Amino acid sequence: MERKLRKVTERKMIGGVAAGVAYWLGFPSWLVRLAWVLAFFCYGAGLLFYILLWIFMPKWEITPDDYDSVSGG
Repeated sequence: MERKLRKVTERKMIGGVAAGVAYWLGFPSWLVRLAWVLAFFCYGAGLLFYILLWIFMPKWEITPDDYDSVSGG
């Protein structure tokens, strides 16, 4: 299955963006969330980028079956 860049709203903490990026990249979701926080402290760039993705990124209707194995749930 091809991994697409989409929000994973069933595994969200705020908007599902970090969970979707983690799945797309194949990284653990905690690592992507940590990267967002660190990017936020770089002049707010992380917050701006997160909000843009939250608005424009499509979402998965159903969480992919391999989400837990790819991004660590």
